[in-house]
Amino acid sequence: MALNIVIIVVVVILFLAALMLIRTTRTYKSFPAVKAIEDIEVDLEQIAQHLSAAIRIKTISKDGKGIDSAPFMQYHRLLERTYPLIHKNLGKEVISTATLLFTWPGKNPALKPVLFAAHQDVVPADEQTLDAWTHPPFSGEIADGFIWGRGTMDIKSQMIAVMEAVEKLLAEGYQPERTILLGFGEDEEIGGQQGAAKIVAHLQEQGIELAAMLDEGGSITEGILPGVTGAVALVGTAEKGHVTLRLHTESTPGHSAMPGKDMAIGRLARALAKLDANPQPAHMKALKELYAHLGPAASFGMQFVFANLWFFGPIVRRMVEANPQSDASVRTTTALTMLKAGVKENILPHSAEAIVNMRLLPGDTIASVCARVRKIIGDEKVMFEPMVGGYWEASPVSDTDIPAYKLLALTIRQVFDGIPVAPYLVLGATDARYYAPVSQAVYRFTPYLSTKNDLNRMHGIDERLSVESMGKMVVFFYQLIRLWSKSEF
Repeated sequence: MALNIVIIVVVVILFLAALMLIRTTRTYKSFPAVKAIEDIEVDLEQIAQHLSAAIRIKTISKDGKGIDSAPFMQYHRLLERTYPLIHKNLGKEVISTATLLFTWPGKNPALKPVLFAAHQDVVPADEQTLDAWTHPPFSGEIADGFIWGRGTMDIKSQMIAVMEAVEKLLAEGYQPERTILLGFGEDEEIGGQQGAAKIVAHLQEQGIELAAMLDEGGSITEGILPGVTGAVALVGTAEKGHVTLRLHTESTPGHSAMPGKDMAIGRLARALAKLDANPQPAHMKALKELYAHLGPAASFGMQFVFANLWFFGPIVRRMVEANPQSDASVRTTTALTMLKAGVKENILPHSAEAIVNMRLLPGDTIASVCARVRKIIGDEKVMFEPMVGGYWEASPVSDTDIPAYKLLALTIRQVFDGIPVAPYLVLGATDARYYAPVSQAVYRFTPYLSTKNDLNRMHGIDERLSVESMGKMVVFFYQLIRLWSKSEF
């Protein structure tokens, strides 16, 4: 009897192991070799000088203040001088105050256009940190192999690289099959309402649907993903939504010497403690897709685990939850960010207020998240509502099994030595979210290498980009424009 039980257990274990291996091989996506593209000559020194000149113009956007148009007009004049062929051969429209939309007509007007996006605005540099910069944030200094300054990583580099590529193609007499659009917003850093949103409204008014579009988002990373060796390219196929909730409650004011048992601050604090202790549910789909696409770059152990989440799910969740970045990629996050209550230490406040910022995972909605918040708090005396202008739904997830994505992935692998390419959920907000109504193929990728240290430079101190990386960006867009502008998709 005991022997039979042992045999049954062994057979079950072997069956499960075989099943897990089969599931792993089915989800595992290998990367075939790609043929290297022919050498594309670019003038690194000239490109660096062009980006440097762009960095020196302070196209800053500020919350609540919008933009000062004068620097943007100065920037536009610089673009006219630097890219004369674009301004001669492409249609140019100025939308809102300073948003730019260029149109390069294709030979076949029946084909849907593709659009390349970036934003002109940058965040300011904190005056208290200026002494910590190696080179001043708006100097555009070229030193030690880098271009230094605000906008080198976020994201004037992408805009300049696109324009460099188009100018080069025009100089070579290239004519696209499908129309190419270049959309450069003015206010991405403060929400994009006057920039990308207005571009999309303009396209909708003309009945234009895009075959595909590319904006900033993922990048080439190294040493960031657990269990992954070498550089990998992460292409944003979706981005999280956003809702900022204002929680507030009221109670009877009075003297602090007789506090009673139902104080506004205490009630609100209990609600916040519940939200903090009960995060929104985790969903592993995005991480599963990412690791499935990484192929041999991810260890077999990681592939095995993610292919069999039905078995390893609880273990993986604990691992993921231990890291704030990976945890944010599998759930709608809850961040307690602001508190306001009371006017004096010996007065019981009449009201208490808190701000809770939540970033929505695709699949969650503002309505479903608010319903969970209500259930978690469980106190009708604690009221909440989304703040005006502080919410939008998570974006749709763009397909990775269509020609537009495959050509994008091919271009990345051709330009960057055959590295793996995987879909990625963008945790922050980009202008790309506005384009969902006019395209089902919305992708987010910035073609440069970013390490952990580089991530701290963006919006931080010593933002910079290597001259070599800038040159590679131009080559990337030059090649992708040629592939996307063909008639095959």
